Amino acid sequence: MGRDGRDFVVGGEPFRFVGFNLYDAAASDRYSCRPQSRIPPEDLEEQFRWLHDEAGVTVIRFWAYQPYTSGGRDFSAVDAVIEAARAAGIRLIPVLEDGPGDCSTGRPGVPLSEADDGTWFSSGYRKPYGNARLSYRDYVRVVAEHYRDEPTILAWMLVNEAETTARDDQDRSVLVSFAGDVAQVVRDVDPNHLITLGTQGNGAPGGSGSDLRAVYNQSGLDFVEVHDWARYGSDTEPLPGATAAGALPAADSGECTSRTARIACAFAVAADLGKPIVVGEVGITATDAAARRRRADLLQAKGEAAFRAGAEGYLVWHYGTAQTDGYDIVRTDNDPTFGVVRRLAAEFGTGD
Repeated sequence: MGRDGRDFVVGGEPFRFVGFNLYDAAASDRYSCRPQSRIPPEDLEEQFRWLHDEAGVTVIRFWAYQPYTSGGRDFSAVDAVIEAARAAGIRLIPVLEDGPGDCSTGRPGVPLSEADDGTWFSSGYRKPYGNARLSYRDYVRVVAEHYRDEPTILAWMLVNEAETTARDDQDRSVLVSFAGDVAQVVRDVDPNHLITLGTQGNGAPGGSGSDLRAVYNQSGLDFVEVHDWARYGSDTEPLPGATAAGALPAADSGECTSRTARIACAFAVAADLGKPIVVGEVGITATDAAARRRRADLLQAKGEAAFRAGAEGYLVWHYGTAQTDGYDIVRTDNDPTFGVVRRLAAEFGTGD
């Protein structure tokens, strides 16, 4: 797996993908972030095969935080995800820590931006946080080295939704030096996989506008990642910040250098940097059949707009086996979003 300018490549051929988030994929008897929607390891292969064969899914993004591996001592739960994905023909993006502070080693709901008196991204990541066995920096090294030769892994994502208002003495977001340091930690032990930080963009602090450019304008990061949520965007606009015809704003415009830059600016910046961009999460809530139909229509428009603007990957939030919060896309609901994912994969995807 590699990249050629703004394109992902596998075996020398372009690779563009559509898929889902399944954050609790590595749940086990030892640890599950949300037990009510946990998929038993023995059922993962069937679930993945269905997603691949029926919905055209070629990539799954999931959490590989310290609790899922007992602090880097037990990789059996992540191994189960990898084995199931390999058998189904799906590639994976493991995420190594949680910016919002859920499902990991700190107090639930306390974001990393507030951890260690707001210093986690500048220094706190170098020591164990909460009930962690290892510092984040050491954990990343252990995981990357363990899986350095695993071809099912498409890329490492360092943090889910890294964001902070903290600045360094050059008035840069501290995410710049954090991402540069940790990416090098990964690269030192794993030269085989792509690396990204993991950011929402779209106005989220520390990773939008000029900050997004500064973060991703580093050789250690291979692609840009953004999220499309109503909190920092719009459920109803196909690509917030683009024109009705889909045209992107200029990457160097005041609109796109602003720290409140919308998601279309991230596409413009990625193009200017010559790097791929992935929409790592797009989520819309739906609680009944009519709302699920509306969601599917909105996601169809969003996916088409993203790919036409240059996306190399598009991952819907969230595949689930049970409804938990209105965002789950559940097979037994006959959710029309599965048809949307299949159509996007057929029209824009190049993964097999």
